[in-house]
Amino acid sequence: MSVMPITSEQYARLRDMIRERFGIYYDDTKQFLLQSRLQTRLIKCRVADFDEYYRYLTISPEREAEWDELASVLSNNETYFFRERAQLDVLASEVVDEAVKNHRRLRIWSAACSTGEEPYTIAMLLLAGGRIAPSEIDIRAGDISPRALEKARTGFYRELSFRATPPEVMAKNFRPFESGYFISDEIKKMVEFSRVNLLDQKAVAAYGPADAIFCRNVLIYFDKPTQKRVVENFAKALRPNGYLFLGHAESIIRLTDLYEPIVTPKAIYYRLRGNDGAR
Repeated sequence: MSVMPITSEQYARLRDMIRERFGIYYDDTKQFLLQSRLQTRLIKCRVADFDEYYRYLTISPEREAEWDELASVLSNNETYFFRERAQLDVLASEVVDEAVKNHRRLRIWSAACSTGEEPYTIAMLLLAGGRIAPSEIDIRAGDISPRALEKARTGFYRELSFRATPPEVMAKNFRPFESGYFISDEIKKMVEFSRVNLLDQKAVAAYGPADAIFCRNVLIYFDKPTQKRVVENFAKALRPNGYLFLGHAESIIRLTDLYEPIVTPKAIYYRLRGNDGAR
């Protein structure tokens, strides 16, 4: 199938709408990528060209349903269990220590959970650690993609999701079924999934007060102003001195002074400074 032509004006108008809605930014070097992804939606919506698709997104009675579809089409759902383990170990030690010491429930938010591997990993680690009772653990997970959330709630995964999973963990927490595996009900019930747009300040704040927020390998898809907006939204959802875990390729040192970077031999993460975050 050939790619439908798009003018520079059409591209700029659509990519700016997407940035405003989702924060995802396509620069001029990614025109072909966005063009090819949007073409699948033009076909589904039975519109003739990108101008008509723009009108569909702005004035059609079906526009909100189409934006929901776009959220899934434009999302990158590449993830797997026990990804970037060193940061997870910080959670299972330092963050848990503080919750136990202060006699409070441990609240964790996986802010861009994709298909669910990250929050389920957190649940498995905390349950295996045995240092805090499951009844004192609150794990919430959000994503902008309805399709990804549907898969996460199903809890069914194939081999590629397990490329960093220890065999003993897999044997304990998963049961084989046909060409994949279902996560155990014990782990599944520890995670609450819901849809969220990270640009929505009120929706983000509603996840707080969180002891830790995981938002790994998401900021790389945003431009600098949007990155700043998102991490400042996170500050309103964190407890004072709460933790923010980002991907290894992501840095917010020059974006905001709300966070203190913590650098260890194995992991880099951030801590909300003082009492400027959620109360």
